[in-house]
Amino acid sequence: MNEENVTPPEQGLQTEDQYEELSKTEAMAGVFTAPGETYETIAGTPKKNYWLLPLLICVIAALISAFLFMQDNELATKTMDKQKEKMRARMEQNVKDGKMTQEDVNKAMDKMNPQGTIFKLFGYGGAIVGTFLILFILSIIYFVILKIMKAHVDFGNILNVVGLAMLITAIGSLLSIVASILKGDTVSIGLGLILSEKTVGEKLYALLNKLDIFSIWFYVTVAIGLSKVAGIDMVKSASIVFGIFILYAVITSIVF
Repeated sequence: MNEENVTPPEQGLQTEDQYEELSKTEAMAGVFTAPGETYETIAGTPKKNYWLLPLLICVIAALISAFLFMQDNELATKTMDKQKEKMRARMEQNVKDGKMTQEDVNKAMDKMNPQGTIFKLFGYGGAIVGTFLILFILSIIYFVILKIMKAHVDFGNILNVVGLAMLITAIGSLLSIVASILKGDTVSIGLGLILSEKTVGEKLYALLNKLDIFSIWFYVTVAIGLSKVAGIDMVKSASIVFGIFILYAVITSIVF
């Protein structure tokens, strides 16, 4: 026997362990119990679409949240009234600028009914489309930034990182809608539960609602995942993830 063709037992076992794939359920459980090990295993195995099933679960969770929101007439009406006030202010300015008539404003306001078909279509449609947008927009942004940094990363693995982590936000959205129904106002699982818009102001309250426990947990998990699949240190990964998150939270809280 030619000894050069014999593979040492330890080497064979190491190669086998290195490419042992996770099942979809193992990956979904692992993102909660051991995200670092889970993403490291995903990065070291042949490509697999771990993000598809979590995406479906997130869409279902978003639809349930939308349904519960619309079933609570008090919460839906209160939220709609806030949106109507903001829209009315913008439309009144358009009337002054000659871009709209007062009749157009009145018609637009009349159509904003929390029990109306249009409102429900937007609610359910937004739940579905919004979930897809979050996954793909975040993944594209991370992919572009990592490529600029010359990191060797596959777009499919970034989808796996974000998609699996979105299971965290799915749980958060369901708990948030339950908390909102109980409080009678739109809140998230964070400081928004103990503070009010009247005490801290509209814009700061909106910002605090975005900085909830589940959002922070989600972005920490994404940062861990990107560091594993892109082979960068945790400080760089966290800087990318939280830099984008904080920028988004501040801009949307001030502008909208």
